[in-house]
Amino acid sequence: MTLAAAVLALPDVLAEEGDEGCPGISPHPAVPRPGRTVLRWIEQDLGRGRVVAYSCSYRMAVYELVSCAGSYQICRHTLPCKGVPPVSWTAEWWRREEAQEWWRRLLAGQAR
Repeated sequence: MTLAAAVLALPDVLAEEGDEGCPGISPHPAVPRPGRTVLRWIEQDLGRGRVVAYSCSYRMAVYELVSCAGSYQICRHTLPCKGVPPVSWTAEWWRREEAQEWWRRLLAGQAR
């Protein structure tokens, strides 16, 4: 797990025993909760950026928190699904502290 992922991950969303093939180094996003905030996803990013945290790649959707020149977006990679682009980005971008809060909410199932 990267340092950023370790700091931002919630203990109850890390890999559980029985997750076949999962190395257990990245957090698993929790099941979306009722009343969660719905994020708006678009197909355009802020530009070249650096991944600072990521979720487990053994899931249907993989999320990355990406830094680009002081602004942050969340990137979502999904398996092929009708009507859903394979790579999309949050329409909003945030400063570091706000981005970390949205990342925590996404992992906790409070946003999706």
